[in-house]
Amino acid sequence: MERDVAAGDLKPCDILLYHGYSTVSQLIQWFDGSEYSHSAVYDGSMVVEAVRKGVIRDTVQESMAHTEYVDVYRLRKNGGFIGSGSLPYDPVLTVAGRYAAEGGRFSYEEVVLLALLCTTRRLPLPFLRWAFDRAASLLNSMVEGGKEPMVCSELVYRCFSEAGDGYRPGIRGADARSRIAVPHLKAEKTTEADRAVDAFMSRYAAAKRSRAVKQPGIAGFEPEPDFVTPKDLKRSPDLVKIGRLVRPS
Repeated sequence: MERDVAAGDLKPCDILLYHGYSTVSQLIQWFDGSEYSHSAVYDGSMVVEAVRKGVIRDTVQESMAHTEYVDVYRLRKNGGFIGSGSLPYDPVLTVAGRYAAEGGRFSYEEVVLLALLCTTRRLPLPFLRWAFDRAASLLNSMVEGGKEPMVCSELVYRCFSEAGDGYRPGIRGADARSRIAVPHLKAEKTTEADRAVDAFMSRYAAAKRSRAVKQPGIAGFEPEPDFVTPKDLKRSPDLVKIGRLVRPS
């Protein structure tokens, strides 16, 4: 039976995974192979998440407003949960606070994550050409507005991986391996779909001004943050599902 988690029972650094009901949310869930389409980090009082207007702090109630349900996951390493003596909260909260403070320079649209999934999962693309076109257009708008794309699950992963040794959630090898030999790595772009993927990835890399976008791969089974998805977080052996968040009244 699903355990209910009240907002008051959330702990700092809890990871929130959201089941959305919009069309794009459902496509993300379908192609990513999980029930989640969005993710965020709780900082002890507010939710830190990447949304259209940037990386923001929001109330739990507002963050849940456009989702069907939210599940709570917690980092556990070496037998102990985060917050214990060996894994204090502060390093993760410092990174999350830094991203929130710089939030105005970022932007996130669900269709960008959908396009990344179409790229890295080697999916059949013709009927989703609209996703690449829409995502490319949004990337252009972000750049013109002086913003940089920051995918929701990328933000969550960076909050932990940039906190120092011992905080990085492991990503299962099967998920990392699925990112090999994606279409945009081909020497020749022989199909319209390949060319669409290549054009999108080129724009995405150019839009990420503050850091280079590395090609996804499996070196050491260490994922690139840019390509981490909600499913990757769900399947991490270091993240334990605590229960389902009760919607505040």
